[in-house]
Amino acid sequence: MSLESLAPVRNVPDPRGPVNRPGTPIERVTNMKTASLSVAAVLFTASLASAAITSTFGGVTQIAPPAIADFPFLLGPVAQAWDEQPSVTGTIFADHIGPGNNSSPTPGVLTGTYASHFIHWSSLPLPQVLGQVNFSNPVVAVAWGDTFLDLTDGTWGAGPTAYPTGSPFRGINSGALVSVFGNSVRFEFHGVTGAIDIEQMRVWTAVPTPGAFSLAGLGGLAALRRKRR
Repeated sequence: MSLESLAPVRNVPDPRGPVNRPGTPIERVTNMKTASLSVAAVLFTASLASAAITSTFGGVTQIAPPAIADFPFLLGPVAQAWDEQPSVTGTIFADHIGPGNNSSPTPGVLTGTYASHFIHWSSLPLPQVLGQVNFSNPVVAVAWGDTFLDLTDGTWGAGPTAYPTGSPFRGINSGALVSVFGNSVRFEFHGVTGAIDIEQMRVWTAVPTPGAFSLAGLGGLAALRRKRR
């Protein structure tokens, strides 16, 4: 055995600097980060491609879709609001379309992809309520009369919920005030003297086009990859 073979071995730095070879820990961590970003982008895109209640104000609270949307299963003193369908393609029969109020409504029929939401109030124990519901996307239309509520329960109602389809006087009465503006619906409901009254409305909101958000998400990921390189 020569003396050269017994000499200590020194680590000589590679003049090219650190090399990120396939399968090294550096590459595996980077791939994991890229995969996590891809999953996050998909989830974010999916959330944008639907619509939902974002907040409530005044005498209304958000709840999960109830088993029965009727008195006495839903009681006051506040109104209840819930999301029904996050994204459905179908026909809307509306008492009012676009911004405005029930003093001068613009009724009509729309066909397209929308999200639906519901507002219910029972006039017990208080005879009136004021509230506002805010949504993640602009309000497209509202149904507040018996006829259009009945016509849209099947397509636009929440799956687990039984609605009072066909029951008279389920819509708003003549004393109600409803305003639609931007992403919000504001209401003032008044009960009928000497009777138990319910007030119901269905609200449709716009659903963003998934393709637009998908392209934005892919562009963002491409920019991140370029920056990493």
